[in-house]
Amino acid sequence: MKFFLYFTILLAIFTGKSFSEITFLEILKNPTDLRLNLQYAKEQEIKGEYKSVTATLERLNSLYPKNIDLKLYLLSISIKTDSTEKTLNLIQEIQSSDQISDDVKKQVAQVFDDMNKKKIDKDAIAKKKEREETQLAAADQKQQALAKTQSSWTWYTDVGYTNVLHSNIGNVSETKRQLSGGTNQPMSGIEGDNGTTLKNTYGAIYQINPSSNLSLSASHATSAFNRSKSDENDTQSFSATYSKFLERNSITSTYSGSEGKNFNAADTITQSLALDNRFALTEKHKILTGINIGQTNGNQNSSNKTKRTSNSWKQGFVIGHEYFFTPQHNIKLKYAFTDTHAIANYNGNEDQTVTASYGKNFKIGNLGLTYSVSDKDYNEPDSSFISPMGRRDDSKTKTISFNGNLNQLFSAQKFVPIRAHIGEFLNTLNYNTSWSETQSEGTLLQHNYKKESFTFGLTKRIYF
Repeated sequence: MKFFLYFTILLAIFTGKSFSEITFLEILKNPTDLRLNLQYAKEQEIKGEYKSVTATLERLNSLYPKNIDLKLYLLSISIKTDSTEKTLNLIQEIQSSDQISDDVKKQVAQVFDDMNKKKIDKDAIAKKKEREETQLAAADQKQQALAKTQSSWTWYTDVGYTNVLHSNIGNVSETKRQLSGGTNQPMSGIEGDNGTTLKNTYGAIYQINPSSNLSLSASHATSAFNRSKSDENDTQSFSATYSKFLERNSITSTYSGSEGKNFNAADTITQSLALDNRFALTEKHKILTGINIGQTNGNQNSSNKTKRTSNSWKQGFVIGHEYFFTPQHNIKLKYAFTDTHAIANYNGNEDQTVTASYGKNFKIGNLGLTYSVSDKDYNEPDSSFISPMGRRDDSKTKTISFNGNLNQLFSAQKFVPIRAHIGEFLNTLNYNTSWSETQSEGTLLQHNYKKESFTFGLTKRIYF
């Protein structure tokens, strides 16, 4: 500002040059020495000691009330230290003085206007901040109230229909021969067949906290076949899954159990417990690990006198790597080892399986391609078959799957518009299709076979 520049020039002329620092003791000895006190004030200002500067100038101003330069200097310091009350008092003194020019008074008036504007701006900012804080507090209270009214449980039921076409449901060997009692004999059995499964599931998901949940489900399924009556059954199953999501780990622990009541064969009860972890090495690379244990029991009866010999318990582990090209596009390589022990050693085995899979999500659904190679090495030969080579089964399985919901399918086309309420209904109506081929090669003739299956299913989920 002009008058500050004017004051600085006058001050330099008035005080002159000084090559030695003024001490407070000198000021005490000469409290009325204008030149000495002004030099002391200037030195304190350079050091940033504005309290000393203000005290010195206020004392000089009371000693020399008509000195305009002192008032201007004190005004500049009070503005710099944001002393509003002192600044206003000095402005009033300057405006009422007859010894100050109109030009300087205009400059001071402009300072007063700027201060008022600054005060108004500060008040506006303060009011805006207060309003925003009030709105945030109200929104937070509303969110907390909403969270209290909403249940942590999500309940649903699934109603599903599945149809499967089999090319070789009985696993009949390609040569139609089998080894039994040490002799090569003809092998018969059902090959082509189709089956239907109706399944109803009741489930619940409990949100423990934002990073963990518990899922429970119980289901009943009935399967019927046109020809293979021994495979018809009613199956009851239950599963419980706990999931925990950390910064780089996704941990899942699952218990599952089922009881298969076969209409024309022995019933089977299975139980398993698995602990899996997905570790995010980077955004694109995931490391998969897991361990599992389980058991399978059959109810031996008069019609199935050897069922108990297949009762088994197992333990195993899984390790793999998953790479994401994008969040909707990935490949996976996995190795699984399972050690199975049975009452009869010829039913126990070591199974090593390597699986490679590819996944890609499209607008109409999700594509999955899987290829797996399994090597089963049994603990000892089955005496009823008498194979000098023991028993070993190798199998290769290829699977192509495509699944999604019907809203994805209908929304992808542009010819017929889908209304919102219809889209909501179709969004929970899921479809799944798959084709699978298995080629098995074993030391026993009856385990050299090939089979294919095609599956189509629909499942409707209803939340309540």
